[in-house]
Amino acid sequence: MGNAMSILHIFADSKGPGQCRSCGAAITWAELTSGKRHPFDGEIVVVRTQGRLLGGDRVVELVDTAITPSHFQTCPDAATWRQL
Repeated sequence: MGNAMSILHIFADSKGPGQCRSCGAAITWAELTSGKRHPFDGEIVVVRTQGRLLGGDRVVELVDTAITPSHFQTCPDAATWRQL
């Protein structure tokens, strides 16, 4: 795992608390603009607000996974889920 910057686009109104079903860690869920739900470690730090998608009414925020890691990067059981 390197420190390469990866920016994910999430909907501002989609953030909510959760818990990893594998390792039990506290996570924050958010919906990516692709429509998929994504787990992050801890509270999400937004690096920039992009605004609304064309023709949409939802605000898009940018999250840098070097600052707010994706739980897929840190979960000790991540390899198990990739095999499913």
